[in-house]
Amino acid sequence: MKAVMLSIQPKWCELIVSGEKTLEVRKARPKLETPFKVYIYCTKGNLSYPVGDGMACHINGGMVVIGEFICDKIERFDVPYPAYQSKMRKDILEQSCCTYYALHRYAYHDVLYAWHISDLKIYDKPKPLSEFTGLRETKFGLEPVSLQRPPQSWYYVEE
Repeated sequence: MKAVMLSIQPKWCELIVSGEKTLEVRKARPKLETPFKVYIYCTKGNLSYPVGDGMACHINGGMVVIGEFICDKIERFDVPYPAYQSKMRKDILEQSCCTYYALHRYAYHDVLYAWHISDLKIYDKPKPLSEFTGLRETKFGLEPVSLQRPPQSWYYVEE
C-alpha cells in the first residue's frame, strides 16, 4: 500500500510532537485519496522529545524517521496579498504555527495545501531511512526501490 515520506525540519518536528502543529503546509499534494499514512523524516539537525515512562529521545544530527501520522484531509488554499492579509484563514495560521508573512513568502503566487495531521504516533526509537522502501513511477505502474536519499519535500513509500 502506498504511503508518503515527508521531510520536516527539527524545529517543526518539535511542534508536531508537542501537538501544537496540526497542519503541515506544502506546495504539492500526493495523488492519494485521504486518509493515508505519512512518515515523518526529521532533516539534519538536533531534536529532543519526550517518549514513554518520562524518558526523552535526543537526536543529534537528525536524518531519521521519528514517527508517523494519518493525513485525513488536505485543503487547498491561497495566501492573499499583504494588503488583504486580514482575509487569511486564522485557523490555518494557528494550526500550521506559521506567520502570514512566512506563508506568503513560501507560496510566492502559488496555491498551497494544508495536510491535516491526525492519529500521530512518535517512535520511542527513531528508524533509519534504510528501513523503508520507496516507490518509483514507471510507465507500467509503481516499482519498489531502495531509498538512497531523503525526500526533498516528500515522496511515495511502501507502507
